[in-house]
Amino acid sequence: MTARARALAEPGDCCDASARLVATVHALAVRSSIAAFVAAAALGLLAAPNCGGSSGNTPPATKDGGVATKDPPQVPARAEFDVVAFGRVLGTIAPCGCTTEPLGGLQYAFGWLAAQGPDDAHLVVEPGSFLYPDPKGPYAPGDAAGWEQAESRATLLHERFAALGAQLVSGVGPFDLVAPAGVKALATHALPRTVANLPLPADSPIARHRLVTLQSQGVRWSVGVTQVIDPATAGLDALGKPEPPVPALQRELAAMQAAGAKFTVVLAHGPRTFAESLAKEVPGLGLIVVGTAEGVERQRVGTPATKMNGAWILEPGEMLQTVSRVRLSIDASGGVVPEPSTWTMAAGRADLERELSRVNARLAKFKADPSADASFVERLERERERLEREIAAPPEGAAVVTFEQVKVTCRLPVDQGAKQALGDYDKRVAASNLARFTGVKPPAPAKGQSGYAGIERCNECHEEAVAFWRTTVHSHAWQTLVDDDKQLDLSCVSCHVTGFRKPGGSELVENAGLRDVQCEVCHGAGALHADDGGSKAGLVTLSTTSQLCTGECHTPEHSDTFDYVPYLRDVLGKGHGEAARAKLGEGPTGAELRKAGLEKAGGACKKAM
Repeated sequence: MTARARALAEPGDCCDASARLVATVHALAVRSSIAAFVAAAALGLLAAPNCGGSSGNTPPATKDGGVATKDPPQVPARAEFDVVAFGRVLGTIAPCGCTTEPLGGLQYAFGWLAAQGPDDAHLVVEPGSFLYPDPKGPYAPGDAAGWEQAESRATLLHERFAALGAQLVSGVGPFDLVAPAGVKALATHALPRTVANLPLPADSPIARHRLVTLQSQGVRWSVGVTQVIDPATAGLDALGKPEPPVPALQRELAAMQAAGAKFTVVLAHGPRTFAESLAKEVPGLGLIVVGTAEGVERQRVGTPATKMNGAWILEPGEMLQTVSRVRLSIDASGGVVPEPSTWTMAAGRADLERELSRVNARLAKFKADPSADASFVERLERERERLEREIAAPPEGAAVVTFEQVKVTCRLPVDQGAKQALGDYDKRVAASNLARFTGVKPPAPAKGQSGYAGIERCNECHEEAVAFWRTTVHSHAWQTLVDDDKQLDLSCVSCHVTGFRKPGGSELVENAGLRDVQCEVCHGAGALHADDGGSKAGLVTLSTTSQLCTGECHTPEHSDTFDYVPYLRDVLGKGHGEAARAKLGEGPTGAELRKAGLEKAGGACKKAM
């Protein structure tokens, strides 16, 4: 017998069981067919024993002898609309995977997006600089092969985002024009783009503004979207000189409202100060999306939403690392979306769940401590119950708006189409680069200049040091690429081999003997030193600096827990700088910093690149 059947069969509990069943019916009815579940409820209650005997609680009979039951109260349907904002994508399809919490991944971004509800109930915006990396940044293509990979990534991004159809509005940015194709890339990778303050030819597919109609529960909401570019933005010469943004925005705001827009979204391609200046100078805006995040942390996770002069300002993370979502939930019975001035703000579900996780962690800590203050534990338990109620409760009020910054991680749902596309990309890149670089070697060292010897030659004289090196993470850097089938990806290899593209060093394919982060990465090319038997001083470098580590590989984007002294403790030891290791003294190691970072992030994510 099931628990529900036992409850109905035990007279002493029948009233409670009936009440629980009605509550269950009510909850199910809201989500599905009310008629079907109300009918099921009626049958269940008819079969239950008399609750309370002759106490007067017997339900009244109907004219035909049946038992009258009350219909559950009707919960008004709510319409929900989403505005989802990406920051600059910069040609990124997946994260490097070297950080403690790798953020990004096309398959996770689109998996999350698909889980948000019907397509016609959400608008997706991105501010431009979508197609390619910053040519002066850490992911800049270095040669024709690098640009070929970048073009392949741009094609993949275009295909996935273009599939959003009319629910997408894109901006224009300078890094959409940096590929060898120049401005033609905008036509090759056509998207529903908009910009208000650039000179556009009459036949341009780029619009001054766009209107998107969202629908939910029979309610329609017209949203207008435009973009303005900070005139200080460099790299737009091919599209013409930007006009002053404020009059251009005022013109398009009036045009969008005349066309029926009830809410306006402005893509502000520039830094946050530029977005804030628009909010101050142009009243009547609804939402402003910051187009250029400044600083590594803001580029990763953006900033919380703020309000200025009546306009909400959103700052998403870049490179698909974080997405910002505005969700508007309204009572659908009125059939219209209330004016933004009447909206009330509530905490977003993701924020509530993060706070609940924090409270649960504190509860676990203090409950395990016999000396913990019982009244404090009780307050934490009440706070947990409150958060659980808020998470479970539907929004209340005529119009409720929530703002969330959603980290794009492997803990989100996976879009299988994007996952397959990423796998296909990896295979194309590997096949192309294998054909292109087989037999290609770096230039030979100039006369008197040393080439690279490789770890086995180092081992001939420094056996103890090499034995210690084999215990470090540097010794299996190459294997981490092999595990993810990235050993032929130009975006990855340089930090996992020794002497990459340096005279007498390694190349993408031709790197036998120089795989992993070997001695010569820190001590310099050592072929002459090995040939000389180590008798001449000055042929290799004995000391290192933090700049050697942070210049290319241990960057904030790739190595978020890097700290020179703790990491140095991991690579010095018996047979390899033992005295220097002793001078460093006790303290955290790089491995400990990384472990703490992984614990803070909730565990390791599988590399997604």
